[in-house]
Amino acid sequence: VSTQIFFIRGINAFYCKQLYQRRVWEAVVSTQSTGEPPEQGVKLGLGDFIFYSVLVGKAATADDWNTVMACFFAILIGMCLTLLILAVVKRALPALPISIFVGIVFFVGTRFCIKPLCDRLAIGQVYI
Repeated sequence: VSTQIFFIRGINAFYCKQLYQRRVWEAVVSTQSTGEPPEQGVKLGLGDFIFYSVLVGKAATADDWNTVMACFFAILIGMCLTLLILAVVKRALPALPISIFVGIVFFVGTRFCIKPLCDRLAIGQVYI
């Protein structure tokens, strides 16, 4: 019984290997004939999300929700700008530079300009 199971598993492994090789070959042939890879779409790497979360985490250490929300929305605005530029240029673009730049600008602006202004307004009991 164990030899039959091993033999059946061997056939399955052989079949899977042949199927994989055939799909790889089809991908190579389709790439050579059209000049483009068969898969289309926008892909965002996992490393991008790590850098985004580091920026928002740094903003969270400021003990100010205005800074955290400003960084969060700045990253979303930067991603939208990246996708807009991607639609115009129609070639691969890095996802980090625009989002991180806009996020850092919003972080610095909110932490060093908006937060002190809000604190002074709160001390003077002036509400906008």
